[in-house]
Amino acid sequence: MKMSEDDARQLYLIRAIEREDADHLLLTNEDREQADLAARGEAGTDKAEKYLSARARFASARLATRHPAVARALRGMRWPGWLSIGLPVLALILGLLTNELGNGNRLNLLAFPLIGAIIWNLAVYAALAFGAVLRGRGNKSGGMLAGLARRLSGTAQLRKDVGSPMARGLAGFASDWISASSRLTAHRSARTFHIAAALFAVGLIAGIFIRALAFEYRAGWESTFMAPESVHTILSLILGPASALTGIAIPDVAGIAALRWTGSEDGGANAGPWIILYTATALAFIVVPRLVLAIIAAVRANFAARRIGIPGREDFYIRRLMRALGGAAGAVRITTYAYRPEEDVKKKLEIILHEALGDAAPIRFDPLVEYGAEESWLEEAVARDRDEYHIALFTLSATPENENHGEFVRGLRKLEGSIASVVVIVDESAYREHFAGQAGLDDRIAARSAAWQDIMAKAGIAPLLIDIATADPADERERLEAALVQGGLLEGRK
Repeated sequence: MKMSEDDARQLYLIRAIEREDADHLLLTNEDREQADLAARGEAGTDKAEKYLSARARFASARLATRHPAVARALRGMRWPGWLSIGLPVLALILGLLTNELGNGNRLNLLAFPLIGAIIWNLAVYAALAFGAVLRGRGNKSGGMLAGLARRLSGTAQLRKDVGSPMARGLAGFASDWISASSRLTAHRSARTFHIAAALFAVGLIAGIFIRALAFEYRAGWESTFMAPESVHTILSLILGPASALTGIAIPDVAGIAALRWTGSEDGGANAGPWIILYTATALAFIVVPRLVLAIIAAVRANFAARRIGIPGREDFYIRRLMRALGGAAGAVRITTYAYRPEEDVKKKLEIILHEALGDAAPIRFDPLVEYGAEESWLEEAVARDRDEYHIALFTLSATPENENHGEFVRGLRKLEGSIASVVVIVDESAYREHFAGQAGLDDRIAARSAAWQDIMAKAGIAPLLIDIATADPADERERLEAALVQGGLLEGRK
């Protein structure tokens, strides 16, 4: 799905905040219900992008009135528009101030300011062409300007793993938005730098002519190593196109030799023709190409600003909102490993999952995978496109083993790829029932839980441990939903 820049920015903000605000303290249940109602009224029931953008606008406005940091983060994550004007103007001024035309009234043809600018710009064009061949059109580097945006927003020092839900949410928003808008930032950066390069050359040219009106500059050259033949070759290569365009001839080798300074302050020739040649060269090789590149970058930036990519069905937060809008519920596939749960446990797990995912979510149990049979099962298993979650169900009674339980989970993650989120649930029911009434039960459960967490961590997932038989579905729904929204416990952190 695609959105305009402003709508996408607000969606990423609200998504990051809601994923961290598991207790609904920043955006209350009432806030979320009102945002849903407002979005439904504006977008209807069949316009996903309109619904998401309208809901994000309402929720971000509500948050910004309570938390100034939210408004500051939204402003800071906008492109710093002053750079689009300030940097080119600064480049123009620097160009005007750069014109030190030789020593005194001398213009050294080999040390002329424009010759360095021309060579530099040709090197930039070569680098751009080389980069385009390597990366195609997929360059997503926002560079230092993206980092500047983070500093301006106040989110550069925030970390996603520490602090309050607001701090974590804003840090997550900054990271997500910089990634999502990187192509747009790259185009805007390119546009700004191309205009700045063109204006730097314009400043050089303007400074040259302004100073030449009041002084007569004498053109010549001097070099420790180069002979007139080499100088003629270099000047013909650089100024040849301008010579053909203006009709101003470049002197032959003898003429170039006559321009060589040998110590006399009166040597050389009037610099007017050379200034015109260099000006025409700068216009042809710097100003015009840079302006063309700036126009191309501006067109691409305008297109990218209207089509910022947002998460789709693969993102649980978006899927949850789509279900609230009336979208189809995703299917849940449950595979039990070395564990045959009682029917009441299976029904209770279904109730808990329906509490979290909605009553319409279809739930299917696979046949039991016997201990040690994980390899053959994984070889024959097939992922299904309609599944949103694949739950690996274990029992706390089993001693977790990396080469069996861990390999099974790693195999599931490889099998599902990006099709479904792999979820690990460890049922405490049988273990608690077996050791009920015995001393030290809580310590035993804590030790077993730590072992399961350690083995599953090696598989890239943090397991959710539930006493399914006695669990309160409403309470477990909140745990389950919070974990899914945060993209952590059930979708696996690497």
